[in-house]
Amino acid sequence: MRRLAILAAMLFVPMMVWGQKALPSVEVKTLDGDVVNVQSILDDGVPVILSFWYTTCKPCLQELGAMNDAFVDWSEEADFKIVAVSTDDSRSSAKVAPMVNGRGWTDFTFLLDENGDLKRAMNVQTQPMVFIIDKDGNVVDKHIGYTPGSEEEYFDKILTLQ
Repeated sequence: MRRLAILAAMLFVPMMVWGQKALPSVEVKTLDGDVVNVQSILDDGVPVILSFWYTTCKPCLQELGAMNDAFVDWSEEADFKIVAVSTDDSRSSAKVAPMVNGRGWTDFTFLLDENGDLKRAMNVQTQPMVFIIDKDGNVVDKHIGYTPGSEEEYFDKILTLQ
């Protein structure tokens, strides 16, 4: 019986830790208020850095700022895009576009997940949380939290997908 329990733990724990294996089909909003399916981020056929954040999360803002600062150099080496999904609810999502524009984050795609459908589908427990998604929509890596320099790890993973 004990062996069976250990075997079950070995099989199921990795699934719980890893979470989502593919980009789900969930509707979100653009900053213009248009409703789109999140899978539309794959339309360009390039890998995606998918970042979940919210406006009052300081590590989230640091991470997005660091990726913004590095994006021009990165885009010379690899074909990919960054999509930042705000999980601010409908009461605070009005702050997202002014913040994005005020910080000059013009190279990213920003989406709003006001009711948390994508957040739940991707099993996002804490933020910031980043998923690296290949051109076919498969989640190939994820990172929880932010420490300075983490963005370089994301880019290194993108380079392996070229």
